[in-house]
Amino acid sequence: MQKDIPQEPEEEADYLLSLLKKGDKSGLEQLFRIFYKPLVIYAYRLLGNQADAEDAVQEIFIKFWQRNQFADIRSYLRSYLYNSVRNHCVNILESRKGKTSIPLESIPDIPDESTIPQKQELEKRLEEIHREIEKLPTRTRHIVQAILIEHKKYKEVAETEDIAVNTVKTLLQRALTELRGKLNRDAFLLLLFYPKE
Repeated sequence: MQKDIPQEPEEEADYLLSLLKKGDKSGLEQLFRIFYKPLVIYAYRLLGNQADAEDAVQEIFIKFWQRNQFADIRSYLRSYLYNSVRNHCVNILESRKGKTSIPLESIPDIPDESTIPQKQELEKRLEEIHREIEKLPTRTRHIVQAILIEHKKYKEVAETEDIAVNTVKTLLQRALTELRGKLNRDAFLLLLFYPKE
């Protein structure tokens, strides 16, 4: 029977580190589950592109495991991960040679706990998201709700709506472009990484 993960952030990090150092891959899986979305949101703020942000974070996790980079970490696992993502994003931005969407000196440091929305603020953002989604045309609204809110697959939505998968993707992309202009940045990021029930 697997031991319950400690609830305190420091204890949780120590527990995951102990699993990783034993070569227990479940430690990596739990680390990924806890940190993936927050790290992608952080990378998105730096790179301005969802696909690039996801690729950057996935690459960090792969290197982290393959190169046994956790072996020398004694504490501050969260800081290590955010710094790794930040450095990787800086390298990506520098490689774009003038194509950066933000100045390198303006890249934020590791977000502290105050940047995590509290329950009341989270509920306010979710209400804003649902309010704007309701304004979309019926089919587009169904697609956005199914894929982003209910986390359904493109193929499943295409079958339900009786349209091609490419049509689903096109309508979703148009809806995201529209919603990006109507929602503030934090609400839009929350929509992209809408919490599962």
